Amino acid sequence: MIHALQCLFACALCLCMSAQQSEPAAPAANATKREPLILLYDDLPDPSDLVRIRSADPQVWMQVNQDPKSYETGVIDLDVVMKDVQSRTGGYPVQWMMLDFEEPFFADLAKDPDSPERKRAVASMLSTLRAMKQRWPGSKWTFYGLPNLQYWVAPGQGWSTAPQVIKRQALENASAAVAVLLAECDWVSVSIYDVYDPRMVIPGNPNSIRGTPESVREDGRAWRIAQVGLAKLLARGKPVIPTVCPFWSPGGVAPYCRNISPREFIQDQIMPAMQAGASGFALWTGMNYRIQVVTQPATENPAGAREKNFGQLDWRRAFTADYLGGRNPENWSDPQIRQRLVASTSRFIADTLNNIRAWERAGIVPPAMPKP
Repeated sequence: MIHALQCLFACALCLCMSAQQSEPAAPAANATKREPLILLYDDLPDPSDLVRIRSADPQVWMQVNQDPKSYETGVIDLDVVMKDVQSRTGGYPVQWMMLDFEEPFFADLAKDPDSPERKRAVASMLSTLRAMKQRWPGSKWTFYGLPNLQYWVAPGQGWSTAPQVIKRQALENASAAVAVLLAECDWVSVSIYDVYDPRMVIPGNPNSIRGTPESVREDGRAWRIAQVGLAKLLARGKPVIPTVCPFWSPGGVAPYCRNISPREFIQDQIMPAMQAGASGFALWTGMNYRIQVVTQPATENPAGAREKNFGQLDWRRAFTADYLGGRNPENWSDPQIRQRLVASTSRFIADTLNNIRAWERAGIVPPAMPKP
């Protein structure tokens, strides 16, 4: 495994260099013929937009959340999770299923192999995965966000500039943390969301991202190449389908929940992952839930307390700016406001799916979004 990781690291360096080019060669120009991308999406709020994505040939994937108590216990309540899947699917889940168990599981997996927390996390996650596969063998099962490489591989250093020895150690640690879990998954899905907006580099501003706009994008692309490259190694021939998001996600410095420029989305999430050998993409938006949250009174959203920079107020600000002409609604529960959001977000999601397929098929990059 160590030798394989060293080979991966060497390849990742070459890929990082090509990822920094502003206009990589179109897929059609590549000498190696590849299978069509597996293109997945979770939500399309307006069902009438299904006709708009037909040519992109996407499939639906479904996220399965951990039970509330597991955030404290570090142990999944299998009965609760299985009942949730049964209730939401009528006992017939879709083909592509993803178990989203993050807190405290990500942190526990990274601990010493002999620690009780690590052993507890592995045992709980494996038993849940095995139970799901046994109960619903017609579906393909995976865990969200594994492997999980840190975005900043060293203090103040990203994957495009950190020393080789540090990056190699990070790859080895991440592999050791999750290899036993991914060995039993049917597919692998690392998270490669955009969390640092290069426009947030503002000289003299204490809240600014360090570096330059170019270095911010280079670090993000290099991290995604490392994520997908390691996932491909650990997948051992199984599909590697990273989760991507067309909205600025929490965890960094960005205009959270706002639309990402379609051009930057393709260049900074899709292109690096394809260069590292991704089998496809799972588009995550949770948009039906987002619309439900913003159109209900604030007191009815207790779950939002856990969504730092991604809660009700953040999404309301983003929707106002991106879809409501900058005018904050007097009443977010107005059915007309809800319908506007359903139509606008569905259109954006459909365009995103079509943009991915257009890049794959013909190397077409969408135009840059007008500057605010």
